[in-house]
Amino acid sequence: MMKRTELVEEVSDYLITYLKAGRVGINSFIKKAELNVSQLDELLMIHFLLKPEVKQFVRGLPILLRRFKTSTTEENITFQGEVRGSINWEKTITERIKINHRDRTIFLCNESVKNYNIVENIVLKELICTIYTVLYQKIDTSNLEKHSYFKEWRELKFIVSEVYRKNVYLLKVDEGKVTTRMIQKAMTHRNSLYRKAAKLLLDYREIMKARYDREVLQSLLMETFIFPEKEEVLFELYWTIQIIKASAKNAQLHLINGKNNLVASWETDEYVYQIYHDSAGSPNITFNISTEEISAVEHPFIEKKIAAMGTALQLAKQSLGRGFDSTTFWRGRPDIIVEKYSKLTGQLHKVIIGEVKDTKKADYAITGLRELVEYMELIKGRDGQYLKDRNTGIVEGMLFLGDIVVKDTMVDHIKIFTLSNSNGQKLNISV
Repeated sequence: MMKRTELVEEVSDYLITYLKAGRVGINSFIKKAELNVSQLDELLMIHFLLKPEVKQFVRGLPILLRRFKTSTTEENITFQGEVRGSINWEKTITERIKINHRDRTIFLCNESVKNYNIVENIVLKELICTIYTVLYQKIDTSNLEKHSYFKEWRELKFIVSEVYRKNVYLLKVDEGKVTTRMIQKAMTHRNSLYRKAAKLLLDYREIMKARYDREVLQSLLMETFIFPEKEEVLFELYWTIQIIKASAKNAQLHLINGKNNLVASWETDEYVYQIYHDSAGSPNITFNISTEEISAVEHPFIEKKIAAMGTALQLAKQSLGRGFDSTTFWRGRPDIIVEKYSKLTGQLHKVIIGEVKDTKKADYAITGLRELVEYMELIKGRDGQYLKDRNTGIVEGMLFLGDIVVKDTMVDHIKIFTLSNSNGQKLNISV
């Protein structure tokens, strides 16, 4: 059986878009990251936020801001009826002669004025503004905050908001164009607040500017790689990526973020392909049998199942104060789905459903086979009709297993792939 490290090594270049449950760490297996990503800017922003030095800076920001610096200039200001600062008598007499020589209430004073718009403060505000914009405008962090590696940003996000919108010192700093020269100047400041802010702002700009600089981006993605938490998820993604590698030369990767779980898409001269992981696929297909539909079937088992659902719903409302969805009798979510569309007509041409079981045991492999066949029979089109009733060849299946010997690897529109029969060779796994 392949070890976890071997699985990671095999798929790392494609797994840079993974943003679901996992842990962040350094992945030295990334050799040539696949950077054809549909939402590359968003991916880079997320990985910038995952950098330990970014989190450390925001975490310490309330304390660091106590060392906020200003410059002081002395200005000559004319007052009438009051005095602020020291009186400049020579200029006061000149001013009275100019305005009204009889008015003894006119004074020209030397007053010290604080200047908040020094280069270092402008650079600092630009960084905080940048992080605030990323968190509140450019990316949706709600899904990410569910995961342990991003959970701290719930608190850090609040700190950024409070500082950016309410800090009395920062509010007095004007927002303006920040040049590279200004950032470099701030990086030499004695105050660590400004040095750190300048370094992080420069890092962010280099990352976003270098969208096509493989070395810069690969370094970031390698340092903040998200390793899937569960072994079975990694195994499912291993086979998903094997399909992509075998089928496409120009696949565009998508963020695996728990929304629709579209992993990649690609095109040939005739067809458009979309591959999903742990998903019910696009709106053009459904894995759903309604209670209303099944209730038309007259059979004691079905009748009792529906009656049991109704009883459970009533008891749940009475005892637990909430119900559940009783309109759905069955819902499916395959491990892998490939949807194939005609470029000419846009019509669904084929669906390949994949079921993955990391096992050496025949019993568990049979469980996977049963689930796969069930998905193939129960999949419906957008119109609610079973796809296989429309065209028996439109649905195909793939069963992916661990180290287990399989006698026949192609049976009734189903292909079976195992780690044993791959034996380190290129699998005929293309779709």
